[in-house]
Amino acid sequence: MAGLPHYRNSKAAMQKFEPVYNAQFEILLTPPAAVTGWTLVMENVIKVGGIEVNKQPSPVIQKYKSATRSFAGGIVEDTSINITLDFEVNLDDSNSAYVYKALRKWCDLIYDPLTGRMGLKKDYSGGPLIINYFNKAGDIFRQVKAPVVFPTTPITPIESDFTNNEIYRISGFTLRADYFEETIL
Repeated sequence: MAGLPHYRNSKAAMQKFEPVYNAQFEILLTPPAAVTGWTLVMENVIKVGGIEVNKQPSPVIQKYKSATRSFAGGIVEDTSINITLDFEVNLDDSNSAYVYKALRKWCDLIYDPLTGRMGLKKDYSGGPLIINYFNKAGDIFRQVKAPVVFPTTPITPIESDFTNNEIYRISGFTLRADYFEETIL
C-alpha cells in the first residue's frame, strides 16, 4: 500500500539516494596578488556561511478600506552576498601565524591602521571564490562562484585567557561579493 511508513514505500530508500552532508565542500579562493602564502590559509578553513543566493523582492502591501492585499515587490533590494569564513590558526616552522598574517595583509590593502593608507578596489579585491559542494565520492552537485570578493569585517582578535585552552579561531571573516553564479546539477 502506498503511503504507509515502510522502508519499501520510500523511493529514496529503495533507490539508495544519498543525503547531502554539511561537511562535504571545498572552497577555492584567489586573494589579491599582494597577499602571499595563501595555499596554507585555505587548509585552515573550517566553516563557510552566508551563501544566501535565493533572493526575493520584499512584499509590498496595498489597502482597500481595512483589507490588505500583498504582492511581491518590484525590485530586489540587495543582490550581493556576504560570505563568512571561519579559520583555525596554526604556527608554521618559522613561528608565523600564517593565516592571521595573510588575512591581515589582505585587510591592510583596504585600510592600514598603522599608516592610515587606504586602497582602491582594483588592489584589494580578490577572486574568484568558488565553493564546490559534493557527495562522498567527490562528485560536485552544486557550485557557487563569486568572481570578485573583498573583506568587510575586521579579524577576530586573540583573546588572552589562562583559563581557556581553545584553539584560536578567526570567526565570521566576511567577504562581500557583488555578483555570483550558481550551478546546480
